Amino acid sequence: MPSIRARLALLVLLAWMPPVISRAGDQIFRHNYTEYPDTFVEVQSVFGAVAKQGSLPYRITIRNHSGKDRVWTVKMGEGNFGRSLTTRASFRIEVEEGAEVQREVILAFAPAFLAYDYRNLEITVSATGLAEEKRDHGEQTPQDFPLLGISKSLAQRSLTRLDDVVKNQNSSNPSFAKVFEPEQLPVDWLGYTGLDAVLLDEPAWRGLAAAQRQALVAWVRLGGRLDLYGETAIDPTTLGLPFTETKARDGSRSLSLGIVKLSLWDGKELPDSVVNFYRTLPQASQALERDFNNDWKLQSDFGTKEFNPILVFILLLIFAILVAPVNLFYLAKPGRRHRLFITTPIISVVTCLLIILVILFIDGVGGKGTRVILADLQPGQGETRVYLSQEQISRTGVMLSSSFEADQPYDLNPVNLPESQFNPFSHSGQRPSTYEISDGRFDGEFFRSRSEQGFAIRAVEPGRARIEYSGEENGIPVLISNLSQEIVALQYRDAKGTLWKSPDVTSVSPGGMIPLEKMEKEVWPDWIRETTERFSEARQGRVKNLQSDRHRFFAQVRDPEAFALPTHPGLRWEKTRLLLTGTPAGGPVAETTPQEPAAQ
Repeated sequence: MPSIRARLALLVLLAWMPPVISRAGDQIFRHNYTEYPDTFVEVQSVFGAVAKQGSLPYRITIRNHSGKDRVWTVKMGEGNFGRSLTTRASFRIEVEEGAEVQREVILAFAPAFLAYDYRNLEITVSATGLAEEKRDHGEQTPQDFPLLGISKSLAQRSLTRLDDVVKNQNSSNPSFAKVFEPEQLPVDWLGYTGLDAVLLDEPAWRGLAAAQRQALVAWVRLGGRLDLYGETAIDPTTLGLPFTETKARDGSRSLSLGIVKLSLWDGKELPDSVVNFYRTLPQASQALERDFNNDWKLQSDFGTKEFNPILVFILLLIFAILVAPVNLFYLAKPGRRHRLFITTPIISVVTCLLIILVILFIDGVGGKGTRVILADLQPGQGETRVYLSQEQISRTGVMLSSSFEADQPYDLNPVNLPESQFNPFSHSGQRPSTYEISDGRFDGEFFRSRSEQGFAIRAVEPGRARIEYSGEENGIPVLISNLSQEIVALQYRDAKGTLWKSPDVTSVSPGGMIPLEKMEKEVWPDWIRETTERFSEARQGRVKNLQSDRHRFFAQVRDPEAFALPTHPGLRWEKTRLLLTGTPAGGPVAETTPQEPAAQ
């Protein structure tokens, strides 16, 4: 965490720096190359310039009329002096002569517990044969209010007033929401992870491109919140959303770990009361700070380790004895002092090698850890995806490299672990870290030597793995496994709300029918309960909510490693727990009672 000196320096800086709030499509960088007319680089924000955690999207536009093809490098980074963690990203963009290229990019942010409320964003642009240009952009993030995105139609006559209401309640909260243009919404679900909720008017939703809708659905599936506002009651069956059932009387519906809420408004202004409503929303930044430093069962299972300096102290004591009295009075005694030029380096090198061997013996090379995974299979039309939520903790020994590479980009956030000598982000820690995340490459000090790391990771993967619903036989649902893994246990709640389970001794190979028997009591088996308990508090609650979903299964497979998100190849996983869930392909729509949207 930042030192007291660093905090004082930041307060002095903020005292004279005017507040900056970026809006939808705000230009946060532009450079015109005067030597080449009509050649420029521009960077625009979509949901404002900075976030409290997760990632935000930006649009980079480059026009090249410089007389030759060129390659631009755009580097983006956020951080303040004295912070424990800064983040970076670098993007290489080729632009032919006479062309204009627009690219959507993503920048990850350090979580709030490793940062200040005031964030600095630095943008550096360079190209072959052209001078390098740099800009700094500073902006305040909300101190205790969720980070919201609001569509232009909803914000047009309401946002200035709502901003004032929020600021009057707490001057450290600069705004109610970040206004955006719906046509600029990102097509990458990672671009929404810096937000706690998206507020969108119904016409704007219906006007979105298919890729934008898919990105929003993916983000909601993994825990996001989408609030749709209509001037009349919204028919949920016309939205193209894969709803299963109504979860609450306020018009909200679950979509895996997330929520879609249907609300009414007058088509003109949102009332002041929405401020108090959104103030109570769960904030992702708070979950990363509070849910992992106390009573996280996954960490309790993993255990703690105390630093034992005795062996190193003994070696240093022996070194002191050898290099001083033994060296001076025996090896290089008077008359042979010239031997000091030989004996002293030899003693020093041997001692260093012994210390290295002791560290290797105690800590080993690489590391070990434990992890828990929720894999949500959604084979519906337009999806055919696996939504993965993984929490993990690891401890490293000697690491030859702290970086790693993944097959695809992840939403990867460090979590706030308890204070320890191995936690690099402890309050007593003085060594800053930098994470550089670009296109599936995770460079920087993710896995330092002799340290502990906790991460919450999410990803979306394409996949045709599914369980198929094939009607009923004698009143019993027929489920067929189309998984690559052998199923050893399964529980299924059908569209009527009836619970079914596989027999205690089950082994279903790919392509096989899953035997089911009706459950007389609603009792969740140990393999579901024990896996759920290993998640952090906020995710536990969301997983438990899934258990009441109709037409949803939970399963246990023979090899849970097959669904794990790999991080550093030097880690050995002592235990991987997997809770496989999802909606069977095909089958009836869950029986529900239509409900009216709530007015905000």
